[in-house]
Amino acid sequence: MPFGVDFKNPNFAKVGEAMGAKGIRLEEPGDVKDSLAAALAHKNGPVVVDAVVDPFALSLPSHVPFHTAESYTLSLAKQVLSGRMDSVIKTIEHNIRLV
Repeated sequence: MPFGVDFKNPNFAKVGEAMGAKGIRLEEPGDVKDSLAAALAHKNGPVVVDAVVDPFALSLPSHVPFHTAESYTLSLAKQVLSGRMDSVIKTIEHNIRLV
């Protein structure tokens, strides 16, 4: 069964700014290079980079061992059997582009 919490994260770049750091909010994948270059170029104190990501995106290595795929499949089956088919469909929809 999936675990975690379902709450809205604050804008951590703004939180960092409120505490005296430089804040950079990263919302688009195309902005990664420029945002990280700006963060690394900043020399006057700390930098907070807030990277907004798709909550349904899978974090997988380039090579997935069989036991990992097996466990993931079992997890999806348990979600379906416990009535969470909507969550399974969202995960598939958000990750189909990776196949």
